[in-house]
Amino acid sequence: MKRTIVLLFAMLLSLISRAQDINFDQYFLEEGSLRMDVFQCGTSESSHYVFERFILEPHFGGSKVNLVDPFNFGTNRVKVIDAQTNTLIYSRGYNTLFREWQTTEEATRMERCYEESVNVPLPRNEAYIILEIRNFDGEFEEVFSKLYDPDEIFNSTEQRYIFPVYDVMVNGTPESKVDIVILPEGYTADEMPMFEQQCQNLVNVFAQNEPFASHIDDFNFRAVLAPSEESGVDIPASHTWVRTILNSHFYTFYIDRYCTTRNYFSVKDVAANAPYDQIYILVNSNVYGGGGFYNFYSMSTAGNMSSSSVIVHEFGHAFAGLADEYEEPDNPLALLYNLDVEPWEANITTLVDFESKWADLVAPDTPIPTPNTNQYNNTVGAFEGGGYLTQGMYRPQRNCMMRNYAPFCAVCNRTIEAVIEAHSDTPVSVKQEALQAEPSLRVCPNPAVDYIDVYVRQQADCQAEIIDLNGKTVQSVQLKNKVNRVEISNLPAGVYVLRVNGEARKFVKQ
Repeated sequence: MKRTIVLLFAMLLSLISRAQDINFDQYFLEEGSLRMDVFQCGTSESSHYVFERFILEPHFGGSKVNLVDPFNFGTNRVKVIDAQTNTLIYSRGYNTLFREWQTTEEATRMERCYEESVNVPLPRNEAYIILEIRNFDGEFEEVFSKLYDPDEIFNSTEQRYIFPVYDVMVNGTPESKVDIVILPEGYTADEMPMFEQQCQNLVNVFAQNEPFASHIDDFNFRAVLAPSEESGVDIPASHTWVRTILNSHFYTFYIDRYCTTRNYFSVKDVAANAPYDQIYILVNSNVYGGGGFYNFYSMSTAGNMSSSSVIVHEFGHAFAGLADEYEEPDNPLALLYNLDVEPWEANITTLVDFESKWADLVAPDTPIPTPNTNQYNNTVGAFEGGGYLTQGMYRPQRNCMMRNYAPFCAVCNRTIEAVIEAHSDTPVSVKQEALQAEPSLRVCPNPAVDYIDVYVRQQADCQAEIIDLNGKTVQSVQLKNKVNRVEISNLPAGVYVLRVNGEARKFVKQ
């Protein structure tokens, strides 16, 4: 009987998780990373990507064993697919400023383009870099793909900025630690000593706040000494405009405290001087404010009396994908949440699938939803109000760093510790719920010019049809292999559908 229980438990584990089994050296070069710069352009209703360039950068700061994202976080995701075998060899979720802009009133009446950039380990062979966006129902959809060819002559190795790097605190090799690169915004050359001191202050903040304090040896902090021409930061409402290296500003989306930058290529150019998992931008200002985007960047002012709390709060967003737990009915970001599905953030729930969140941390006698009364102080439950919404969204505890600058709640603590572990050189399992089945039919690149690579999971030697928007078959092709290159240079520019055995994939011919 005991043996039967052990076998059943092992089978259960196999259903809920999968070990990391990708050999880094088989697919990636030991040093460096591949950066893909794109523009995301669109309105509140739709968007599209425009490829800008591939850049080969000198550093990669991530784990070399945990290559497939073990979480299911982010509004966006980048995936790397080996072109010869159609094997997923890397993935990582992230958020963007563009996705937030799409919720604003301005996005309903005009189009904008935002800079977006992703870094992945440097592939040895041809690989597709795929971008996905989470739809309103919570599922990732593939929206863009580009083939990386190591022999392409326009793969740039040019480093736009070269600045000294100051080791604030280094505890180990990049592949075994969480690497934070700190960037200065609005510090002149004469103010670099002040920036260095404020970098040390930032490290002290982490060392004084749990759960980072207990894991401070799992972090590396490096600072890039990149001066700006002028001191300070743009404050549009007071007509203050200064020449800074990252061109940051307050009043993002007309919110006074919201300090961000749209010049993301410049952010990445400066960060490229050091290995990093996370980018933290310290702004030379005593005005309260900042911002944070999951696996994109954190930003906070260095001179405000609330800066310590802001630093930790914004890093909660950027590092662990934690949601804001407060109510703010007029915040347009509330439009991102579909109350009929579970939000991807670990620290809020619609109770649609509470078991997938923190139900295991709730005591049997705690009611769900949980009354917001003093009786349940320091209790893990489901308290209504979070994600800017007053109704329909629930948070784990009454108080938390992500709500009112109190210490992180139990759920946020657990999430942060899990993310720290995933940055280490110890393999972690990928939860089944974080995996989305790879499609049995894939068409790359998208958009395409001269050819498409068609991957079919089913038995080779089958017929494929390319159909235009009028429903007319414009090209037929016999697929002989699992991966097939199909010439489409003779097709007029437009939108097409490739259909194989009843399955269909849309692609754009430019």
